[in-house]
Amino acid sequence: MKIAPRRVLPPAALLMAGLLHGTPAQAQEGLIAPGTETWKFGLGGVLNEGSTRLRLDSPSGRSGEVNLEDVTGLDRNKSSIFVLATWRFAANHRIGIQGFEVKRDADKVIERDIEFRDQVIHAGTRLHTEAKTDFFVVNYQYSFIRNESLEFAGIAGLYGAHFKFGFNASNPPTDVQASTNAPLPMLGLGLDWFVTPRWTVSLLGEGLAVKVGDVDGRTYNGALTTDYMVTRNIGLGLGLAAVNLKVDVTKNDFTGRVGWRMSSFFGYLQARF
Repeated sequence: MKIAPRRVLPPAALLMAGLLHGTPAQAQEGLIAPGTETWKFGLGGVLNEGSTRLRLDSPSGRSGEVNLEDVTGLDRNKSSIFVLATWRFAANHRIGIQGFEVKRDADKVIERDIEFRDQVIHAGTRLHTEAKTDFFVVNYQYSFIRNESLEFAGIAGLYGAHFKFGFNASNPPTDVQASTNAPLPMLGLGLDWFVTPRWTVSLLGEGLAVKVGDVDGRTYNGALTTDYMVTRNIGLGLGLAAVNLKVDVTKNDFTGRVGWRMSSFFGYLQARF
């Protein structure tokens, strides 16, 4: 009886076979299957490139709108820290939160007149400007599709922003302070593609134009992220995001408009449980 020689696969073929059939082996390592985790936490750094337009109206009428980066010298690029968390309280139901802060200041001799609330700051004035923006996002996600390959969800949430501005000069004396909240609801869709049990690519898009009380605004937000689980519970991620927000506010202590555009690149450490 003649026995056929045993076929030996080359190393490249062995590697490909391992990638294609690696799920059982990876499952034996005790990985949390993507889309089944109860808690997800993230902490990272973000580099923002932003543009801010501000108009502060007076009781007697409107003033001009000012691009703060161009006129006052505020940095367009600013790094900050952000945090996020997701709680999957049922198989297809999640609640997520995210928050970060952007804080800037600048000193510059302005080259044109600007007006805030009937107060004219003339060209040639050395102006100290402070701008602080706090963002807080909370949302609910319902998964229409959830399987071993992907998760596709609808999103309903609230995009909250707190803007604070200060403009000061000694000659001539100038002191303008303004702050406002801009809570806006958002609707959107999210897609998580589980490339492997360790590697996920996510796409999110949301936005809405609506009037809520004394705030009339529109917000658009989009993000592309990817993360890789290094161990069962710890992973690393990278992402790109873009936000466009414009609100008209008619409150007693703030009447005017804030326009905010921001592009962000971020990296983060992730934990899943």
